[in-house]
Amino acid sequence: LKPFRLKHNSAQSTFVTPCNTVVEIQLKASTFCAVLSSGLTTPPAVLAMTLAAFLDVAYESMAPMWVELSFLVFFVLGFGFMRMDRFVRNHSKRNKKWTEQLQPRMFDARLRKTIEAEAASGKQEAVLKAWRVGRNSAPTPPELMELVVQALMDLEPEAAAGELMEHLRKHAVALGHSRIACGVLNIVARAGQTHTLEDLWEFFHKDLHIKPTCQMYDILIAGFASVGDEKKVAKIFETLKENRMKLTARGYSLTIKGFLKNNMVDAVLKQLLAMNEQSIHIPSFAILQFVRISCEAKRTAETFCALTEANITLPPEAVSLLLEDCAKHRDLELATRIEALAREAKQPLLCGAYDALLKLNTAVGNLHALDLFEEMQTAGIRISEGLCVGLLSRCADGKFLRFAEAIVTFCRARQGMTIAVYSALMKVYAYCSMFDKACDLYDQICADGLEPDAMMYGCLMKFSVECGRTKLSRELSERAPSLDIQNYMSLIRAAGRDRDVNRAFSVLERLRVSGVPLDIAAYNCVLDVCVSAGDMNRARELVDEIKSISTPDIITYNTLMKGYCSGSDIKGARALLKEMEEAGHRPNDVSFNCLLNACVSSSSGNFHDAWETIAMMEKAGVAVDNYTMSILLKAVKSVRNEKFVTQALQLLDKSGLDVCADEILLNNVLETCIRHRDFR
Repeated sequence: LKPFRLKHNSAQSTFVTPCNTVVEIQLKASTFCAVLSSGLTTPPAVLAMTLAAFLDVAYESMAPMWVELSFLVFFVLGFGFMRMDRFVRNHSKRNKKWTEQLQPRMFDARLRKTIEAEAASGKQEAVLKAWRVGRNSAPTPPELMELVVQALMDLEPEAAAGELMEHLRKHAVALGHSRIACGVLNIVARAGQTHTLEDLWEFFHKDLHIKPTCQMYDILIAGFASVGDEKKVAKIFETLKENRMKLTARGYSLTIKGFLKNNMVDAVLKQLLAMNEQSIHIPSFAILQFVRISCEAKRTAETFCALTEANITLPPEAVSLLLEDCAKHRDLELATRIEALAREAKQPLLCGAYDALLKLNTAVGNLHALDLFEEMQTAGIRISEGLCVGLLSRCADGKFLRFAEAIVTFCRARQGMTIAVYSALMKVYAYCSMFDKACDLYDQICADGLEPDAMMYGCLMKFSVECGRTKLSRELSERAPSLDIQNYMSLIRAAGRDRDVNRAFSVLERLRVSGVPLDIAAYNCVLDVCVSAGDMNRARELVDEIKSISTPDIITYNTLMKGYCSGSDIKGARALLKEMEEAGHRPNDVSFNCLLNACVSSSSGNFHDAWETIAMMEKAGVAVDNYTMSILLKAVKSVRNEKFVTQALQLLDKSGLDVCADEILLNNVLETCIRHRDFR
């Protein structure tokens, strides 16, 4: 076949008419169809040429009508676009109807508000009542589910699992996801209901087919840790390892928190070391609380060693807590190690740490306390009056006078000298037997415009008596706002130092008038003044007065015994022993030793009376003591009668006393043996 082509006469510039074009297209198409339907085997090349000719004629025929065709196409598209809203509206109605059929019903809004209001008021019974009304008609929203679970845990913990499972199973489509599971498990875990926790875990996993997440595992571990079930926690760790999952930092924190709640030192330490091995940041609160329970369990040193070996950095609060525990148990060695570690790590020491270190070093008189005190001032840490007073009290116990004066210098520089500070400093001087300096503080107190309290007046009166400043004691007694029985007794002792019996009786009379309850101790104090002054007549009169108003005690008789013995009145002393027994007071070692000393100290050195006194002691059941043997051996050192020396040494062997335990007795024994050449 030869393809037909439309010839254009370029010279005449004429176009083929549409009629001719249509006829030609029809002719070409009929020819092409005839070729296809002829049944003859046509070569492919012929078919291709015929098709190409047909398309060429069609293109050339449609070329003049492209504008009209384009207009027609855009008109159809615009008409369809304008009518699209009706199509979309009908489609939305169908989709809405389908969606409403698929979505579950919403929980009743009124019941929802009721549950929230009752839960806020703490009325758990009303919460459960409202929930049970609407639980069958619709699933419980996640935020309400937690309130309902909390109410069940508070009121019906045993039946909670079954009721929750029933509701969750009924609305599995809406509630069968990990968010609901985490919320329910979290409330149950915090309630400590581990059996319910296990049941719900199995239900979520096997019945609702919820895949356990890391958050769910964290909650499960926290629940078992809160009740101290270390075995269950270890089992969950193994499960995580088998599933190639790792416990999160939150999971470790919750585990540690639960074990801390149960004071499980070893379990907490294990978790801390595990976190450290995995390079997970350990919260400061975990270390601090771990140190706290370790100190309470008296495992401070063990805890410190374990943490330092694992290179776990101790926060400053934990360091302070460790040092405070060391101060409590007076463990200076451990405190020094802790301080060295903190300084090596360049961690700042808190006020509590300085306080503990100062107390420890002050108690033993360590000069490091001066460095610490100076460091506190340089660092700008507030040094309170209470700290200064406490340190001064410890200086008194350790007789650390140098540090006490440094503290007072600091207080004076800041005009912080108060009655409390002066009282503590006075105590330091008294413990160091510096009573005169303690009395000098009175003038400084008055110069600072301060007024001593009643206790300080009493102490000053006592110290003035000790250092022999009896005039100051009388002055203080006049200025003191009130005097107690101890203050009056100090005044009586001051009279005794001056051997002023009349003044002692004057103070006693003042005591009677003051209305302060008068006891036997005050009478004994006046009796001692009489004995010291050698006025035995007044002493006997006072004893008779005591008998008229009260009953003399053993101290009364021993004080009177001292008076007889001081005057070498052996006969009067023995008569007093008999009087003591008649009054119902058995003579004690003080009574017999006083009489024994009088016997051997007399000018004649009456050893026969001395041995009679020893016999009286044995008969009365009073054991020979170190003072008895020292008195005897001191007396026999100068005698030439070997019989007395032998008897004395035999008595020493018989008594069973440890000679080396008493320095004075040992010296007396050695001198006696050397003087009498008994070198055995």
